[in-house]
Amino acid sequence: MNWRFAACTVASFLAITLPALAQPSTTPSTRPPPDQSTTGSSQVSAAEQELIWKLEKAGYTQVRDLKSTAEGIFAKAMKDGKEVSLVVDSSGTFRER
Repeated sequence: MNWRFAACTVASFLAITLPALAQPSTTPSTRPPPDQSTTGSSQVSAAEQELIWKLEKAGYTQVRDLKSTAEGIFAKAMKDGKEVSLVVDSSGTFRER
């Protein structure tokens, strides 16, 4: 008779808790929102982060609008208080346009 009591207890427990576990959460997520990068609403890849770091190391600030073109990666940035356009080729060499 003891095993029947245990079986009924387990069945009752599952009948009560399983529907509650199947319900979607009503609490908001605590996950932080995606990073808003310097290129707009899309996320910046590791290669783009490295390119931004390289340009900043060379004295450019506010690096933005990274776009892939036939010439290489096009970017806009500030240097010495002036806005400049840059092209970075596949070898990582950059020049102002």
